[in-house]
Amino acid sequence: MSMGYKLRTAHYQLGEIIAEPISKSSNQHKNYVVLILMRAGLCFGNGIADKLEQLGSNISIIFVNDDKVSNEDLEIVKDKDIIIVDAVINSGKSVFSLIDQLPNANSVKLATTVIPSSSTELLESYDLYTVRVSNNQYEGAKVQVISDGKGPDTGDRLFSTYK
Repeated sequence: MSMGYKLRTAHYQLGEIIAEPISKSSNQHKNYVVLILMRAGLCFGNGIADKLEQLGSNISIIFVNDDKVSNEDLEIVKDKDIIIVDAVINSGKSVFSLIDQLPNANSVKLATTVIPSSSTELLESYDLYTVRVSNNQYEGAKVQVISDGKGPDTGDRLFSTYK
């Protein structure tokens, strides 16, 4: 299991890879706002934003804490295509919480490194970009092995913050 620097680099590079099909999904360079769910989505989201900018799009980045978008940030998202980045989408609760706050939720794209196959149906009305679909699902916790429905939290693996 990769952790720390190697995992952060891998997530950034995966973001760069996912950005290409996102860019190709529109016929012109777009004005995107990338909403990055902190903290596990940070490296993946930065990779997406940087690559889209390299490909000629205009990018704004908003770091989202506690699944809340501020009034100032809501002004930034107006008239832009929105990409919500979450390292792992399990139930979709965090993503739906954000979507409900957005004024132009019809232009939302979702990007994640992994999503359980049981959750893809919940998000079928959105453009979903993922590195992989998994048959496994567990709750992220401060543990290093999967046990009793809990497994290693992605953020802890990225930033080496296990107990």
